[in-house]
Amino acid sequence: MSRHARSHWFHRAGQGATVLCAALGLNCSQSIHESVPDDGGSADQDAAPVADARDVNLGDRIIEPDDFDSLEILLEQGRLPGWIHGAVHDRSLYVFTYRKRNDFFSFGEFPLIAATDDVVKRLAMVRRHDAVMLKGRFKADNAPNHHIQLEDFQVVTPYVSDEIAPPRTPEATIPDDLMGATELVGKVHAVDADGRVFVIEYRDAVIPVYVRVANLTADLYRNDKIHMFFEFAIIPPRPTHLWLDVAAAKPLEVVERLVDLNGKPYTAEGALVRFPKSPEIITDVYALQVTDADHVSREFTLLNIQDPAIFTKIHDKLAAAWSMRTAQAIDGRNKLVNPTIKVKAVGTFNLVAPNQANAQILLDSPDSLTVTMLPLP
Repeated sequence: MSRHARSHWFHRAGQGATVLCAALGLNCSQSIHESVPDDGGSADQDAAPVADARDVNLGDRIIEPDDFDSLEILLEQGRLPGWIHGAVHDRSLYVFTYRKRNDFFSFGEFPLIAATDDVVKRLAMVRRHDAVMLKGRFKADNAPNHHIQLEDFQVVTPYVSDEIAPPRTPEATIPDDLMGATELVGKVHAVDADGRVFVIEYRDAVIPVYVRVANLTADLYRNDKIHMFFEFAIIPPRPTHLWLDVAAAKPLEVVERLVDLNGKPYTAEGALVRFPKSPEIITDVYALQVTDADHVSREFTLLNIQDPAIFTKIHDKLAAAWSMRTAQAIDGRNKLVNPTIKVKAVGTFNLVAPNQANAQILLDSPDSLTVTMLPLP
């Protein structure tokens, strides 16, 4: 799915965007892209046959993440660059990120479908954030987001985290945990294409959901807590997909709508979370995690977007606490969580776009944080 207009993280950072990029060390210009030239206008289709995509010279024009024709040319040439966004090996769930050169906030995310048994085996070795180069084509179907039929790929740069926790035990086993059920409580993982692209999280499992009536999901924000009725989709057999059951009296209910808190004073308390540096950010980022009685966990990034000096002091305070308990960190799928460090944050809630990765708690100073080291078992 293209996030050119609706970024998965946030398309426009709004006030403090420049400070935010500087403070987080966002690689706003970082890229492994090859790009496409301006073709100078389309040719008369009757004058000559369409060129083989392998012979098209893509030159140096920057490709937008929703320019699917140009992206497919790169795919057919085996030259589409980007990163692995998600890799859930036991469910054959793989997602690729293409990011527009020199524009951190403009990118597309595309599910990967292995075209051969060899690609299946090799995908089982990739990791989130690996830099890759893909060969294939967009799958011709009626899905609202473009899937890539993956014929071949190369890992350009394997991702190596600066901190590794012991392997995690998944909280959810999908589809087993939902067998016999018709409803669930979870949260929004992603929503796009005016609601036609909808992905949820059930406990720690990410699940795509087919939506027949897009207006049921169009106004959702990432991390909204939801109650939904569902049916299992027969196709594809893997990874598991669900249908939103529109025959139910109330197919989907928003239990907690996070955007309603935007700009308001906010206090939260939970376990300290660390997002290690990655191709997207060149410094680690800290957050706190709140988990409710329905096993819905949400992370709130802790920062100041107005003053890099204050951001650094906040970061350093949390980093110092983290460094005292590294042995207690656990793998949280796309993050590290330390349940032995409790953080209380008092600030202002900030949520500026539907697919912002996490809501933020904007802090006035490091004194807005209280860090408590819990007794070790």
